[in-house]
Amino acid sequence: MTISLPKRPRVDLSQFVERTAVRARYVRILTVFTLLATLSTILMWNYIGWSVLVQLAGIILVALFGESFVSSQGYYQYPKTHDNGPFIRNVPFWIPFLWIWSIQSSFLTGLIFGLSILEAAILSGIFAAVFDLLFLEPYFSRHKELWIWDCVADGYFKFIPKQLDRFTAPPGNYITWLIFPIIVNYGTIIVSAILS
Repeated sequence: MTISLPKRPRVDLSQFVERTAVRARYVRILTVFTLLATLSTILMWNYIGWSVLVQLAGIILVALFGESFVSSQGYYQYPKTHDNGPFIRNVPFWIPFLWIWSIQSSFLTGLIFGLSILEAAILSGIFAAVFDLLFLEPYFSRHKELWIWDCVADGYFKFIPKQLDRFTAPPGNYITWLIFPIIVNYGTIIVSAILS
């Protein structure tokens, strides 16, 4: 009686390398923004202590639920590509980490340069909006197509004349990037003062 073992499938090295490269792309952007968000959170912890947890909760809730809601209204969509990595509902998992890093690092920049808390919060909104205008939208949206903007006729910012809509994203996106960091950063400091 002879026992024959099943034939082992032949491993094609090129397929292995290709699958590994795809997996690496799948987590690359998530890894980068997770590390940046972790670094900015540690630095924020040194400035405001445990109150950074309130800030994180606010940013994550708005990033996940706000992004899910607004993208479901047709303003933009995130294609399910390998570059976007894993998703939570219809939002890539890395998006909240991008928000955390962008909002915290822009606030920290003002604090490091000795601005008052209010001035640093206002500067954080300006920095975040300019960063979105000059880098995030042109690179991640237009070039990499990690999200795609769509025109919505009766959108939230329909009061803005069409002639002003000459950017990668609608003007309302930049208004949001201007206002939200100011609110969350200044609000975090107020909550911190109240709870202290």
